[in-house]
Amino acid sequence: MITPRYISELLGAPMAAIVQAEGIAARATADFIKEVGFTGVSDNIDGDYGTIRNVTFSYERIKADGNTEIAILSVPLLTIIPIPSIQVAEAEIEFDLAMTQPEASPAPKGNSKLGNLSAYKGVQLKAIFAKKPNPSSNSTVTSATSNMNVKIRLAQSELSVGMVQLLNILDSANKEK
Repeated sequence: MITPRYISELLGAPMAAIVQAEGIAARATADFIKEVGFTGVSDNIDGDYGTIRNVTFSYERIKADGNTEIAILSVPLLTIIPIPSIQVAEAEIEFDLAMTQPEASPAPKGNSKLGNLSAYKGVQLKAIFAKKPNPSSNSTVTSATSNMNVKIRLAQSELSVGMVQLLNILDSANKEK
């Protein structure tokens, strides 16, 4: 048997799921940075990730006098690979509800900032998930349904300010060598 729920619960559940998904994605990004960008113990509790993992290579370059020399370049791995970071760029929730069992809500307690509305008793609606009514049906029955559209689009998120600053520090430190 399907138990009717308050509409606020039905609407809030997908929004809470989106927030939880963003948290999971952020943790996955942090784990990637820790595992790929640093050497050392990967389960440090104190937040010390170890040493930056660098990529070092050498190449031949021509000096101002025309002679060649071997140059060595070492750059942090995190500065040359894409860091997987996604965010919910847009959420559009879509499902159909059939309204059931309206309930009177209690009057607000204490002094309300709404003045005369402090004694107002509203109605909290309950609903269940349902199929969208067929508009071509010749039924004379009135249907009390509400539609919400849900669509989730993921996109590569911008680097956080902290990550940009970290990459700039690493780049500056590399230039000082």
